[in-house]
This record gives sequence, structure tokens and C-alpha cells, in this order.
Amino acid sequence: MDWVDHCSELSLRVFLYIVFSWLDKQTPFIRYIEEEELWMYRYPSLPSIVPKWSLYLLLIIIPAIIFLIEYMINQKPKEIIKGVYALTLVYMMNGIFTVTLKLLVGRPRPNFFMRCFPDGYGTDINNCTGEYKGYMDDSGRHKGWKCLLVSIPVIIAVLIGVSRTCDYHHHYSDILFGAIMGMGISYSVYYAYYWSEDMLDEEIVKSLTKI
Repeated sequence: MDWVDHCSELSLRVFLYIVFSWLDKQTPFIRYIEEEELWMYRYPSLPSIVPKWSLYLLLIIIPAIIFLIEYMINQKPKEIIKGVYALTLVYMMNGIFTVTLKLLVGRPRPNFFMRCFPDGYGTDINNCTGEYKGYMDDSGRHKGWKCLLVSIPVIIAVLIGVSRTCDYHHHYSDILFGAIMGMGISYSVYYAYYWSEDMLDEEIVKSLTKI
């Protein structure tokens, strides 16, 4: 990759971050709630089991350590840069898709009522006096160890997703959809950065072996 490619990659991420920041400040669609379905949104407003700072740790610090170890072992800076680009693009795309769906769907969180009426008293359930975020419902040798290491990120993601139902911050269906969406975006980015290149290398090897 030359400097033009690097500039285009960085510019794309800056643009996506600006879009995400703008979307995250918008007011979500206010969905009408019938009285008989209010029970689904009257769960207590509890603090997050997994605090926000630990999510940033998982998103930034741990991947940075992994990339550093990979670089120290293999000394392949181009592969590290490609990995960073792929990971950051997944973060940006997933964030934009998630916040856009939250704004459009406007499904209340399980603790919506207590978010909108912290004192527990509310007369008009469609006139939120608390925070609108309540409407934004947001996943051979050593083979056994290798499988475990590869599975750790997925296991952590599943546990965090389950914790978000335990503290009544999300519905099960929202977490399941978020997991499917995240896997789809990750697969697409991997295909763009790695798979297509690997397939090309494989075709080159096959053509050389036929000569």
C-alpha cells in the first residue's frame, strides 16, 4: 500500500466516525406504546454489569496488545497495518449500522419506563421526561488450545450480550440480531481485506504448479 492508499483508508474512517457521532446525537423515532404492553418496559434501571470502560478495554487495548505481540513474533508491519484497518472499519461500520437501526426502529429498552421517569411516577408514557436513550435499544498438536484461544473473543462477546439482558438494558432479540449483524459485517470486511487476496494467491500457486 502506498501513501495514497493509506490516506484514503484514514479519510474513510474519519468520515465514518463523523457520521457516527452525528447520528448518535439524533433523537430516535418515538414509538407509540400501548398500556397493555408497558409491562415489557418497566424493568428496574440497574447499572451495567459490564461497565463502559471495560468495553473500551476490549475494543482498543487488548487488540493493540495482540497486534504488538504479532509484530514482535513475525515482523510483518504490512500485515499489522492491514489488520488495524480491517478492525477499525468493522468498528465504524457496526457502529453506524447499529445507531441507524436504533434511530429508525425506536424500540424501547426493557428499563425504558424507569429511564424516562426516574422517580417512578409517569402519567404520559409517550412524553419522556428522562433520557431518550431509553428508546434506543441496542453480541493435531495444540489444536485444543488454539481452538480455545480463537473462541475467547466470541465467548467474551456472548457473556457481555447475556449480561445486557441481566441488567435489563436490552432485549434478547436485539442482542441476537446485533450478533448476526456484527458477524455479517466482520465477514464482509475480512473478505475485502484478506479472503480475496488469499484466493488470488491460491490461484497463482495452482497456475505455477501446472507449468
